[in-house]
Amino acid sequence: MHKKSIASACLFAMSVSFVSLPATAQEATLQNAAFNEEVGAQERISLSGKLRMLSQRIASASCHLVEGVDIEAARTLLANDSTEFDKILNALVNGDAELNVIGAEERRKTLVKIASVKEQWEPMKAAVYALKDQRDIEANLETVILSNSELLNRAAVLVTEIVGQYSNPAEMVQADSMVLDIAGRQRMLSQKISKESCMLASHHERDDTRSNLESSIKVFEASLAALRHGLPAAGVKAPPTAEISAGLEVVQKDWLEVKPTLDEILAGTEVSVAKEEEKFHNLNKTMADMNKVVGMYVDFAKKK
Repeated sequence: MHKKSIASACLFAMSVSFVSLPATAQEATLQNAAFNEEVGAQERISLSGKLRMLSQRIASASCHLVEGVDIEAARTLLANDSTEFDKILNALVNGDAELNVIGAEERRKTLVKIASVKEQWEPMKAAVYALKDQRDIEANLETVILSNSELLNRAAVLVTEIVGQYSNPAEMVQADSMVLDIAGRQRMLSQKISKESCMLASHHERDDTRSNLESSIKVFEASLAALRHGLPAAGVKAPPTAEISAGLEVVQKDWLEVKPTLDEILAGTEVSVAKEEEKFHNLNKTMADMNKVVGMYVDFAKKK
């Protein structure tokens, strides 16, 4: 299959479906834009996407903690990320001026999806806090491993709901929302890759861990290429600003630095704790740099 076709297929398989609606009168478009600004629409989309990332970074930090890979850094991530997960859930329900989410959520269907994420998160959170305090380590890590994929699934359903609810009907803004979702998903994939590579390099591997890691890497690379250069077949435009383009090049540099270690792990090569630690931090840097790019996309969408 042609490389562009593979990239397009990867993006299509994991992206939100957007239906292009014809633009209505200019007045209606302006009203929709004002509504998006008023309720923090782009922030709601970005924050719901961040829940996907946190579900995987928490699982990754749990695995690395148990494996003795920079224990203090992993413990700090567990504490901070758990607090942030709760803060975002609360913001999506009740609003949070600090996060620019204005007003409480009133749509019942969205509230049900948020409640579903919270329901899956609560038992996993209890296991995470036990891990942070190094209590009953193996049993609690097992709970995290068994819980995090479903948490990711429910968070992804929530993202789809919020994107559909808060996207402006104008085609241009829908395209912005799709790119924002793909960019936000890259944050999650960096941490899913971190989790899966930790599991594969330890005795916590499952039957599907290797194939999941291979798939995560393939989608991450296809999506990053599409964001950097555009992929019209998947409805992805090239970076709209020089700042976003430069930010994506930083992410590409991060990725090229960590990819050789991931290839070693996939090949079954035993890597040292020092190399695992380097990979752990490099993928966190990849996520942080991608998070900056997501912020740039949010700012750009708001200015249009």
